[in-house]
Amino acid sequence: WLDLYALDALNKDPNIFRHASAELGAAAREETLRLAEHVVFERDADVRELLTSRTTFIDRRLAAIYNVPATVDEGFGRVELPTTGPRAGFLGQVAFLAHNAHPTSTSATLRGIFVRERLLCQSMPPPPTNLNTAIPEPTEAARTLKERLQRHMEDDFCAGCHALTDPIGFGFEQFDGIGRWRLEENGARIDASGELDEVRFADPAQLTRAIADHPAFAGCVTRTLFAYATGGTPSGGQQAQLDALTAQFDARGRRLLPLVGAVARSPGFRR
Repeated sequence: WLDLYALDALNKDPNIFRHASAELGAAAREETLRLAEHVVFERDADVRELLTSRTTFIDRRLAAIYNVPATVDEGFGRVELPTTGPRAGFLGQVAFLAHNAHPTSTSATLRGIFVRERLLCQSMPPPPTNLNTAIPEPTEAARTLKERLQRHMEDDFCAGCHALTDPIGFGFEQFDGIGRWRLEENGARIDASGELDEVRFADPAQLTRAIADHPAFAGCVTRTLFAYATGGTPSGGQQAQLDALTAQFDARGRRLLPLVGAVARSPGFRR
């Protein structure tokens, strides 16, 4: 669901990201898995806490990236992130931020696509063949990635898809390509404000809350679990079952364990 397997191949330029290492991908995956275990099994809590929790479990390498004190000398220790800070849950972790970025830079597009497809279950079409996807180089008038991509979106062939993905990714631009916090790019202030489906946000924390509260999120969790349990993409004829499962999921506080039971008892799984 969250592409954690892909972290084995995480590749970052150490000349640009000094915290990059061969072990970073595995550490990032472990952080996410420990958060999931904490939210789902230890607390049996609302699954939205996977996105909004200020609790995480990190080693010294991740603590350096997050600029917080490590709580253990070896292995992973529990850390409470600042409640007023920008970093929360999976969307504030290296597992999301570094994986959905390029080896030498961030990618608002990749981060936006991930949110649309994996968290909201919205399909994004591939770019047209022979389309020039190169992003303009920084100029004095367009120094940040947001400014450069906004110019890129002036092309009608690009605007249709990028308008759905890039504004989401812009909200995470204050995290660099490895997940470290920053306020400027090429000497220019980064503007992380934007809008997600008519919900305005000013920073990554507000964007994360908008994603967690998005009307499509609960249904996407249900659909993803149902697809995993049955081993295939749900058919159109199963939408009524998915809607019923999502209604149960909402009624039970969006807790994942009761949803697992409901999916296992559903006709779509048993038949």
